[in-house]
Amino acid sequence: MSQVTLSVIIGRFQPFHKGHRKLFEHASHISDQTLVLIGSSFRPRSEKNAFKWTERADFIANAMKASGSTAQITCLPLIDTLYDDKTWAGNVRTAIDLHLRTQGIARADANIVLVGHDKDESSRYLRWFPEFKAAAVEAEHNAGTVLNATDMRAGFFLDKTPVAKLRDVFGTVETDQVVAWMDSHPDAVAQIRAEAAYNQSYRENYQKAVSAFGYEIPADCADAVVVQNGHILLVERANAPGRGLFALPGGHLQKETARDAAIRELIEETRLNIPRKLLEGRIAARQVFDHPERSERGWVRTEAFKFELIDGKAQEKVKGSDDAKRAFWMPINQLTPDVMFEDHFDIIQALVPNVPFAYSSVLMSRMH
Repeated sequence: MSQVTLSVIIGRFQPFHKGHRKLFEHASHISDQTLVLIGSSFRPRSEKNAFKWTERADFIANAMKASGSTAQITCLPLIDTLYDDKTWAGNVRTAIDLHLRTQGIARADANIVLVGHDKDESSRYLRWFPEFKAAAVEAEHNAGTVLNATDMRAGFFLDKTPVAKLRDVFGTVETDQVVAWMDSHPDAVAQIRAEAAYNQSYRENYQKAVSAFGYEIPADCADAVVVQNGHILLVERANAPGRGLFALPGGHLQKETARDAAIRELIEETRLNIPRKLLEGRIAARQVFDHPERSERGWVRTEAFKFELIDGKAQEKVKGSDDAKRAFWMPINQLTPDVMFEDHFDIIQALVPNVPFAYSSVLMSRMH
């Protein structure tokens, strides 16, 4: 078989705008087909992740068709791994191999080119795949800054920027298809706007503290990862942010150690009827999770504690209380990131290894 050039574009496209279109236009000039790996797939709707991966795939297809492109474009989902870059890179390679097999292309017959904007730290992945070629495309700018989807989302959900201005900055087709989506998803829009307003208020209060002290101050939290009989103890959040999502029991430190905070929050939110001293003895691991993007509110650090309760006995009884609408046990192998708050899915992955999570991008694309 003759050589086939495959361009690979990795991005979140939350949402797709004319700066992204520039990548696709370049890819169509240098390759026979384009594979798009859509990041942050299978995450619940939020200020940062407003659109499902399938919706973003539609945005891409519609915008490129409207531009007159006839390029062969395939979209596949890609799942975030905040604390495991190697797994993320492995998912990228797996998705590429899946696409080649689906297209009947032998790996030896494929020239693979990663196409992206080498604009900042978020583009560092372009250097993680030495076996592929890389093609850097100059980023689109507006008023001296790189065009970005964060500002586009703010214009739709937070600032309510006039549509005419959004069209001018981010592209007419790209803007209009988001407007159409918003018209047909009023409940989702209301949810996203409420989350965005909450996060903005949080960030404004945070900046007051930074101004007062003269340096950045993280919010310190603690979370409990409680496992028993192949199940994990979760709560359903009663309040913003993340109302209705599943989360680990936890909360902010209150002049106490992280360990004491984790146990206090665990008891308060789940009414787990185990003495504190016994819980201390069931701690099997602890780890700090401080990825700067783990929370959409701002800089929020947490230390998570893994509690291993005794297997083989009846599941401990729990009941939601305090900030938790309900508390419940869930089989660990049924967890998926689309129902989990912030990075709690990633925390569980890190502290409960060797569990068959529904995690692979390939599996997830077949499940949904």
